[in-house]
Amino acid sequence: MKYLLIIAIVLGSIFYLTSDSKNDDVNADNIKLENVTEDNVTEGKSINESNQYNNSSKLKVEDLAGDDQITERPKNVLEESIDKILISKNKGRDIENNDGSIYVVVGESTVIPSNKNGFINSRNIAFSKALLKAKMKILGVQEQIITTEKESNFISRLKDGNDPDLSKKASFLEKIGKLANQSVDQALIKLGMDETDVMVMNQNQKEKAFSDSFRKQVSSCVASMIRGISIVKVAEGEIGDNNYEIAICVKYSPEDQALSSNQNELGAGKDIQNSEAIKKIRSLSPEKLITMLGAKFYTDENGNRFALGFGQRSVRKSTRRQSTFEDMAQDQSILDAKENLSNLLAEDIIGKEIQEDIEKETEYQDGEYSIYTETNFSRLIKSKKRSIKMSTITIKNWSGVHPVSNTKIMGSIVLLTEKNSVNFNKNTIKKVPNNSNEKTKSSNVYESDVDDGADF
Repeated sequence: MKYLLIIAIVLGSIFYLTSDSKNDDVNADNIKLENVTEDNVTEGKSINESNQYNNSSKLKVEDLAGDDQITERPKNVLEESIDKILISKNKGRDIENNDGSIYVVVGESTVIPSNKNGFINSRNIAFSKALLKAKMKILGVQEQIITTEKESNFISRLKDGNDPDLSKKASFLEKIGKLANQSVDQALIKLGMDETDVMVMNQNQKEKAFSDSFRKQVSSCVASMIRGISIVKVAEGEIGDNNYEIAICVKYSPEDQALSSNQNELGAGKDIQNSEAIKKIRSLSPEKLITMLGAKFYTDENGNRFALGFGQRSVRKSTRRQSTFEDMAQDQSILDAKENLSNLLAEDIIGKEIQEDIEKETEYQDGEYSIYTETNFSRLIKSKKRSIKMSTITIKNWSGVHPVSNTKIMGSIVLLTEKNSVNFNKNTIKKVPNNSNEKTKSSNVYESDVDDGADF
């Protein structure tokens, strides 16, 4: 029992010393913001220090060379369409134009195929991911922090014969470790593991005769509050092989940023609410509204700017209480439209892309030879939680059928308005004097009319 206690203490100490408690850049909640030093060089870890980079992936990637097919992607179609429009206006894409505007196009595929349940919700999520990528891309046009790190190790050890100086007396810790290994081996065998497999696990690490390793890592980091990013155009479609892509073109401009910073100025008054532009939007067919997602700016016939948010949700099919699920989908679409308006006004973004390439070539003393390669890419984007006050009205609720999935959709269009004069906190109920001594008087009898077709 005393030996087992010593083993547990030793193994626990070893685990504590070798474990890595740092979790930077493993998810969007732990994005490490890089600090720029005077010589623009940041500290990094070596290959030997970064054990997390040496883990081989169990995912088998098939060699698909020669099987690529040229397909028309919505992203490519949208890029061509946007480029034609921008060239005619002496503007470009992915750059800051003379008027300060920036246009970018990004695409994202749905996780759920278009012929499966849950596709519409996956389509909404793909749109949201594409919008985050687009905002990160716009921030990168302004300024970004690029961090690079490279390492190359070349080691050659040629040996012949046995070195007598390598013989030594085993230390106490080595004896304890061997005892622990033997105890674990017996436990594994008793649990049913084959004795040969246990022996393979205990093989000593082979001596390297030749080692050539290289590691490169580059990361791009952006962080800023971003306002007034509107959706210019959307393209989507089924590419095939369970690949439905949604592509968006978004725009940034200093004017839109300033407009989003002043909600009172952007909020639509009664004149805009009754404008011909709003009437035209209300008259749009479901077929036109299917591809209208996110939030965008409009200008009415009098030159007034206003903002609209669009939302869509699929309707759950049910054999009972179907109307309840339709109402729920409608309410969800309204909430989605309001969220899109909120993101148009302001969104605090932190984004980071990390790319890493590893290559190792090793030859052992017994002549065995191996090559190991690893390629990693991470994109981490965090939109910080925030709360803002908005006044909105729903100017249109609609229903339609998605042309690819044949799924019924409930959609909504929400208008950002100026602050309404309604005040629910103010007591507007007039106090009625208590005339308890007076009796009530008789009145006429009010009877409902008989509706046409009533069952009598």
